[in-house]
This record gives sequence, structure tokens and C-alpha cells, in this order.
Amino acid sequence: MEKTANRGASGLNQTTSRWSVIIAYAALAAVTQILWVTFTPVTTDAAEQWGVSVDAVGWLSLVFPLIYVLLSIPFGFAADRSFRGALAWGAGLTVVGAFIRVVPGYDYSLAGQIAIAVGQPLVLNAVNKIAVLYVAPSKRPTAIAAGTASLFVGVMISNVTVPFLMEWDGLPAVLWTQALISAIACAALLLVLRHPSLYEEAEGDGVPVSVLRSLREIWGQRWVRLFSLLLFAGFGIFITLATWLEVLADAIGYNSVQVGTGLGIMTAAGIIGAAVLPDFAMRGYRARRILVLSLAVSTVLLIFLATGLPTWLFMSLLGLTGLLLLADLPIVLSFAEAKAEPQAAGAVTGLLLLFGNLGGIVLSLLVQLLLDERVLAISVLAVITVIIMPFALRFPGLPARKLPAETEKKQTIYFN
Repeated sequence: MEKTANRGASGLNQTTSRWSVIIAYAALAAVTQILWVTFTPVTTDAAEQWGVSVDAVGWLSLVFPLIYVLLSIPFGFAADRSFRGALAWGAGLTVVGAFIRVVPGYDYSLAGQIAIAVGQPLVLNAVNKIAVLYVAPSKRPTAIAAGTASLFVGVMISNVTVPFLMEWDGLPAVLWTQALISAIACAALLLVLRHPSLYEEAEGDGVPVSVLRSLREIWGQRWVRLFSLLLFAGFGIFITLATWLEVLADAIGYNSVQVGTGLGIMTAAGIIGAAVLPDFAMRGYRARRILVLSLAVSTVLLIFLATGLPTWLFMSLLGLTGLLLLADLPIVLSFAEAKAEPQAAGAVTGLLLLFGNLGGIVLSLLVQLLLDERVLAISVLAVITVIIMPFALRFPGLPARKLPAETEKKQTIYFN
């Protein structure tokens, strides 16, 4: 199977990129994640201030993956039809939701979170499309890596800053600070989007086609199904570990402080991996090796989590797992950018991210159902990880040496 990777407008210098757009987009993407996990580190305090249950506060975060699964695909097609319009709507909903939350009361925070959650797929599904429109073909993996790494940066910023803001001046300080940051990020993105795209032929505003027919055509491609499965497992395992690690590690002697430190190491290592490894992976079969290694390390972590392990090994395995697992997302998206038709970039990204979020929901719920049998819950995750490994071995490769960006030659992706 082959795919032209050099898809710029005719006659345009194929080394030209507009990085200001990528930086502004990455900032807004990070903001969506800051707003998503706002209440995670202060769940109990927020519940007490509002006079609601802890479960009610939990829904302020849970609405995000649920809405994402529902809207990801249709919003992906919307991005292909009108990229700037869809992204502007996503940015606007993010800011509107953030300011709705500053009104005192749980109901307003829930309404704000729903608005932000509706806007989130319009923002996140743009990660490949914005690289196609504004970045030279040879630099698109770097742009996609920046867009995806920013997601994990946003999660870390929120988890670190929210407790301090809460202690300083309560929920108003948290919500007003985040609302103002959202407004700045939105304004910056709308400002840079006034620049015309550099690769106009990648715009998907062509003849309207049936969404269902297009979806069937996309899903009919073997590589789309393979990539979806890998994100379902890889991203799902990370979300599940981030959600339930404290409970799963409690029985082998780790307290909340140690688990929090481990998750911080895991996320920080993941940011590095997501930023650095995708460009490295775009050679030969390196991506395949990274994907397989990420699943193998995850399996080792799960085995030790079930049986017990010393602190140094616990922290080391969490860091290595984060480094590799979180790199899987931008690696898969970079290969998807190289494979997908430019007119379907948004829809393909939406479908892949849907499966990543769906994996987090399904695996987290599965572990939740088995929490009374801790070892069984961990074993199920380990078995799923091992089952996925043969599929990772089918991941395609790229030529060992990249072709110069300024040539008009084709870059081929190989399956074997």
C-alpha cells in the first residue's frame, strides 16, 4: 500500500511551516485538559463546598469521555468540511464553558463542563488537520507530537496548580484563573487562524458526501481498524492505571502520596515520550518496536503490581510505562496523517481518538467491576495487553531514509 506524503499546494516551497499556529493550537488543547481535570485533585473539598456527593463531583470529569465518544466522529467530519469554523466553535465553547463555571453552585459548574466537553472534540480532532494545513510534510510528526504532548502538559498543570489555588482562595480562585487562561488561549488561536493555510489543497471543502458512506469507506481500510485497536488498548491502559492505581497499589503497601508521586513521574515521562519519540519512530520499523515495547513494559508493570515490588522498581516502571505508552498516541496519529486522504484527516483523527477514549471507559469500568478481586482485575488488564501485542507487530513501517521534503516523490508506507 502506498500513500503520497508530500501534499502541499502546487508550487509552494515544501519546507515552509507556520509554527505560531501550532503553538497556539497546543496551548488551547492543553487548556481543554486543564479544564477537564479541574476537580479531580479537590473532589472532596468541592463536594463539601457545594453540599453534593463525591460521585456528583466525579461526573464533572466523566462527562468528557462520554461526550467525546458520542461527538468525535460527526465533529471530525465537520472539521473536514469547515476546518477553521469547527476549530473556532470548539475554542468558543471552551471559553464560554470556563466562564459559566465561575458562577457559584454545582449546577453551573456542571453546565460549564458540558459546554467545554462538547467543544473538546472540535479542538482535539484538529491535531492532524492543522499539521496538514500549516506544516511542511517532513515536520508534521513534530507538529502532531506537540499537539498531543500538550494534552498531558495540561493534565499535569491542573493537578499541580489546582490544590494551591484552592488553598489560597477556594474554588473562585481556581475557576477564575482557569477562565482567564482559557480566554487568552482562545484569543491567541483565533488571531493566528487569520493567516491563510499554507497547503490549501488539503482543505476538505469539496463535494458533500454521505457521512455514513464516508465512515464505511474509512473503516473499510485495514490500517484504520489496526490503529483504532492499538489506541483502544494503549490509551485505555494508561487511563485505567491513572484512574485506579491508588486502589490497586494499596494492597501491596503504597499510600496515596507514593502513588501520586508515581503518577506524576508517569505523566512527566509521558510528556517527554510524546514530544520526542514520534519523530524518531518515523523511520523503518521503529514505530512497531516502540509500540510492542510499550505493551511489554506495561505487562511487566501489571505483573509486579499484582505480586508486589520495591519502591524504586515501582517508580521506574511507572516512568518507563508513561514514556512509551503516551508516545503511542502521537506515533499512531502521525502514521494516520501519512496514510489518510487530506479531505478525511479530521474524520480519521476523530475515529482514532474515539477508540482511545472508548478504551479508557471500557477498561476502567471493567477494572471497577473487579476491584473486590484486585489480582483478577490486574490479570485481566495484563491478558488484554498480551493479546494486543501480535497486532502491534503488524504496525506498518516507513522507508529507512526519509525523502527530501522539497521533492515530488512519493513516500511509501509498508505493511508486512
